[in-house]
Amino acid sequence: MKRFAVISIFAAFSLFTLLSCEKEIDDTPAFIISPVEKHEYEDDFHTFTESDTTEPAETEPPAPYEEARISFLAAGDNVIHPCIYIDARNRASSDTRPYNFRPMYDDVDEYIKGFDLAFINQETLMGGDDLGLSGYPNFNSPQDLGRDLRDMGFDIVNIANNHMCDKSERGLAGTIDFWQSEEMSDITLIGGYKSTEDYDNIRTLEYNGVTLAFLSYTYGTNGMRLPASSEYVVPYINDSDIIRQSELAEKAGDLTVVSIHWGDENNSTPNDEQRRVARLLAENGADVIIGHHPHVLQPIEWIETDSGTALCIYSLGNLVSAMQYWQNMVGGFFTFDIVKMSDGEVYPDNPKFVPTAFFYGPSYYNSHLYFLRDYPADKAKSHGTGKLYGSPASPSDMIAYAERIMGEYLQLDPTSDDQGEETHD
Repeated sequence: MKRFAVISIFAAFSLFTLLSCEKEIDDTPAFIISPVEKHEYEDDFHTFTESDTTEPAETEPPAPYEEARISFLAAGDNVIHPCIYIDARNRASSDTRPYNFRPMYDDVDEYIKGFDLAFINQETLMGGDDLGLSGYPNFNSPQDLGRDLRDMGFDIVNIANNHMCDKSERGLAGTIDFWQSEEMSDITLIGGYKSTEDYDNIRTLEYNGVTLAFLSYTYGTNGMRLPASSEYVVPYINDSDIIRQSELAEKAGDLTVVSIHWGDENNSTPNDEQRRVARLLAENGADVIIGHHPHVLQPIEWIETDSGTALCIYSLGNLVSAMQYWQNMVGGFFTFDIVKMSDGEVYPDNPKFVPTAFFYGPSYYNSHLYFLRDYPADKAKSHGTGKLYGSPASPSDMIAYAERIMGEYLQLDPTSDDQGEETHD
């Protein structure tokens, strides 16, 4: 009995303990998760609560890219002496155009057409036949020349130079009227203005999404002036005009091109005044400066200022003329690209200079323009500069002269992309 009682007591105690444990298990969840534990658990499965979100990483804006590239050509002084327009008359075959200048430009014609835009400094007036055709010192050329220049591919014609008053107001007015006529509507004329209001009406040209603004100035007009009563404006180099019009050009276009007649004749080194004015232009927003008048080549350079960088050629030399020195026969084409970037930046790039040689014979006639690399040696031997003025030169003399002045920018082969290439950032 005693043993049974002990067993019974033990059994009762065990049952009580078991029932107590069972109650504990029933009352307690399978596991308990605190807020921290929950966060850690979900983090293992890459689930983030609101307090875990972070700002997205900043991304770099896309790099600017090139939106447009426009090819530009500039030619220097086109000086039409009587022997040149007589050659043109002798080569004409049509009564409607009694002067035909195209044959003397045959070798360069297609090259000019290959550029998107082409500029020329037309040194001599085209005031009309009623003024009479004439040469140095007071020029008036046939208007057929203008038609031929247009057909060759020139788009921008400058007339601000020292001969623009050669026939007084009448000659200047006739020249402007011709270039601005409906017949010549494809041409952008710069350098000749009918009034002060017209002078500040900045000439622009839009091409391929880029607007070019043009300014034009000349150092003088050989001592000749328009009548005091004239409303026409000759754009003399004047600091206040340059500053005022540069600001207008900056608002009118994406890139400013300045045509400027300056320097010392027959001197291949820019003078102090050229350099001063070039810097003034660059400081006031000029992007490209196209110089002419010395009738010989002068160098190309980039002008750095706090306002930016300008590409400047101090003198293009002559394209066509019957002047007396062989150096006057070496001219050429200044070429560069106008680049537009996706961020709106527009700038000149890749400047080159392709030299030319102009031939006239010992009697002044049979004139013809060659690329310098193609200039025949036999022509050089019979050139009028040597026969008439004792100023002979071989093609190699001319090439050495062009190389000395134009240096790295010289490109003898007009079809090559390898010579003279330089970019500017």
